Amino acid sequence: MNDVGPAGSHNYGERRGEVDLRELLAIFGDRWRWIAGFWVIAVLATAFYALTTTPIYRTNALIQVEEKNSGMSALGDLTSVLAGKTQTEAEREIIRSRAVLGAAIERESLHIEVRPVYFPFIGEALARRHDPLDGPAKPPLGLKSFAWGGERIQIDRLDIPRDLQGQELTLSARSKNEFELLLEENVLLKGKVGEAADGRGTSVFVAELIARPETRFRLVRHNRLSALGRLKAGLSVAEVGRQTGILELTLDGASPDQIAATLNAIASIYLRQNVERTSEDAAKTLTFLDAQLPELKKQLDAAEAALNQYRVTQGSIDLSLEAQSLLEQMAEVERQISELELKQAELGQRFTAEHPVMAAVQQQRSELSTIRSTMQAQIRQVPEAERFSLRLMRDVQVANELYMLLLNRAQELKVVRAGTVGNVRIIDEAFVPLRPIKPKKALLLMFGSVLGVMLGMIFIVIREALNPAIRDPDELEKIGGLPVYAIIPHSEQEQSLNAKLSERSSTGQLLVTAKSDDAAVESLRSLRTSLEFLLIDIEPKIVTVTGPAPGAGKSFVTANLAALFLQAGKKALLVDADLRKGHLHRLFSLARQPGLVEVISCQQTIDDAIRRVIAEGLDFISTGEIPPNPSELITSSQFEKVLTELGQRYDIVLMDAPPVLGAAESAALARLSTINLLVVRSEQQTPREVELALTMLRQAGANPKGFVLNDLQSSRRHSYAGYHYYRYHKE
Repeated sequence: MNDVGPAGSHNYGERRGEVDLRELLAIFGDRWRWIAGFWVIAVLATAFYALTTTPIYRTNALIQVEEKNSGMSALGDLTSVLAGKTQTEAEREIIRSRAVLGAAIERESLHIEVRPVYFPFIGEALARRHDPLDGPAKPPLGLKSFAWGGERIQIDRLDIPRDLQGQELTLSARSKNEFELLLEENVLLKGKVGEAADGRGTSVFVAELIARPETRFRLVRHNRLSALGRLKAGLSVAEVGRQTGILELTLDGASPDQIAATLNAIASIYLRQNVERTSEDAAKTLTFLDAQLPELKKQLDAAEAALNQYRVTQGSIDLSLEAQSLLEQMAEVERQISELELKQAELGQRFTAEHPVMAAVQQQRSELSTIRSTMQAQIRQVPEAERFSLRLMRDVQVANELYMLLLNRAQELKVVRAGTVGNVRIIDEAFVPLRPIKPKKALLLMFGSVLGVMLGMIFIVIREALNPAIRDPDELEKIGGLPVYAIIPHSEQEQSLNAKLSERSSTGQLLVTAKSDDAAVESLRSLRTSLEFLLIDIEPKIVTVTGPAPGAGKSFVTANLAALFLQAGKKALLVDADLRKGHLHRLFSLARQPGLVEVISCQQTIDDAIRRVIAEGLDFISTGEIPPNPSELITSSQFEKVLTELGQRYDIVLMDAPPVLGAAESAALARLSTINLLVVRSEQQTPREVELALTMLRQAGANPKGFVLNDLQSSRRHSYAGYHYYRYHKE
């Protein structure tokens, strides 16, 4: 013997609007198939993205920025202008400047973007899996215009009108060495590989083209700013550590060979410009000296010629000791003044006249000019012949010393410029990467898994929040203010019986006889017990079972409940009063006629309409022929007489009534019954449907007694809420 019954918690309905973690987890456990579905979709989507997206590669290079020039520091002041500290922040901006990146773009032709036209979504992924050594892949399904792997193209020059820059052109391979350049299917020009082609203001030079005929390539000529923006987007320059002076250059791109060549070009251009920038001062000074040396040579030659001419005409003149001393002093002062004038001219290329260095030089020059004026006054005291000879000899000596000084400095600057290596050096050149950095397939799949689970949970939460269906007895009691007399759990056996009944050749069977120890049957037994108490001292005992809408399970409850009353020793009658879609006769493999319609219309007697169900031993009245006016038949006085007579013949009469919201006669049946039960299917009927059904019954004068909650799913949610079904087996 089995005792089965529901145990319920009366707090669940009150908590429905609150957030409870355990309840939420229970809901997720019940709806795990939704979560699994979203997980599968998300994983497949991320896997598809990981396989089809263009891989991105990364390469890097290291550059050291030194604090001092590594040139010839022994040259003293001449090389001091070439030394100095270079801040890495400034060098980073120089590397990212248009001067460096623009030169790299021109060298590597980065302003010309060319790529094959692949089949949408999967074409590029398939092309990456083709071995380029095997040549261009054969096109599947005759799709010759798409690239399928193994194609290669190199365009060294592309000149187009300004209004076409940034627009997408199409290059179509016509044969092994011929191609066409198109703009929106209009041919701009035709050309051959290895030859310059011109036409309609456009010029192109295709150095290499390996592709099947009709294969197409997308071609874009970017302007300078656009190319700079694309290059900067993938370039990163950062200092390694703190104050190390080592810069790491990284470049991301879709082509491993191209990003390695581009980054090496950037590094070499930056190094060359750094060397030129470092030797710039020496070059400027050398240019100035080269311009002054011829003039000083002319002055020296002229002074020597004048002195020689004077000696020829006047003969040699012996200078006194005083004159010789004045000559040496005067020559030294003149030499110093000339040096200061030269230095002032050199500094004037870098500093303004108000600069402190320029002011100091000017101050020294003024002091020497004063000394020279004093010495000139002393020279005027010397005899005229000595004075004239002294002037000529002074001019020669000053010009010669100044010329030799500039000549020596020019030679020193040439050595310095030739030995300048700049204050930066390339430590590591860029390499061709072998593996992409993106997409990270494992990370993407993990992200897809997490995203799928989260989306599934969010969907379930939203679905539960937007689904107003009744889920448990507490909600049902709060809606109608009536008790729930039975909670019938979901029965797999009943589901199987219904499936068999749908087959025309199958014979129907009640759950009570098919599996008497089923949990749903035990719940119906508890309902039978409740009805027995309700029907004490009440005559006649007529029970109407209905539902708010079709699909509630009223026929299942009515038929099995009648069989249970019969098993309890009661003389029970089952009446199919659904004169619109009644189908209980099929459950018992009986004909629809004769039935209730024929009895009401006086075509048959009650005895003729009552048939005994052999398997269950149950008396049964079917609907009879479906009438065109079921409401008029049910509300007729003849039906009341029939119902009164049936109530007198049987201990209990159970009527399967049509849905309240689908048939007007349902309320009339309920008004004529002793007890009315409303069957509500869990998670199918809404509170609004139940409210409308109760309102219609009460307006018709019927008195609904209570509810039967049918098909309560065995779930974690209801287990959490306290709705368990316990079995007690007799051994």
